[in-house]
Amino acid sequence: MPRADGYLTTAEAAKLAGVSVNTIYTWRNRGHLVAQGLDERNRPLHTREAVRAAERRVRENGLQASGIDPRQLRRAA
Repeated sequence: MPRADGYLTTAEAAKLAGVSVNTIYTWRNRGHLVAQGLDERNRPLHTREAVRAAERRVRENGLQASGIDPRQLRRAA
């Protein structure tokens, strides 16, 4: 159930980006995604724009480092 304030939980952010929850944790740990707020239990919340920007950054970093688009890898699996 989406939050009324428009923020996304970690699970919702993962679903939006088409990645696992662990990937969202990794993006946060590596500084690609910064929480824009905290919920009532002090869990991180994100905006749609921040999640999309993080996904773009990670994809661009992967392309620069390997020349392979990670989205192509996901489709092949």
